[in-house]
Amino acid sequence: DLGADHAISEIVLNWEAAYASKYKIEFSQDGTTWSEVYSNQSSSGGTETIPFDSQTARYIKLTGIQRATPWGYSLWEIEVY
Repeated sequence: DLGADHAISEIVLNWEAAYASKYKIEFSQDGTTWSEVYSNQSSSGGTETIPFDSQTARYIKLTGIQRATPWGYSLWEIEVY
């Protein structure tokens, strides 16, 4: 929850050792209706910078689809620009 609607054009993900090799990112303005804005089918973890056309959203959701390790997912930080 970003607290209010914001124009978003870039997200930076900082993964720890247990990262998602497949995931998707969705945006919402009301927390109920979600729109997929990005999908990664072959992530290698670390720091990922994801630019896209500016979209307005209040809520951001990252859903892990496949783990890269047996330890689940560990996302250190999400930066929103």
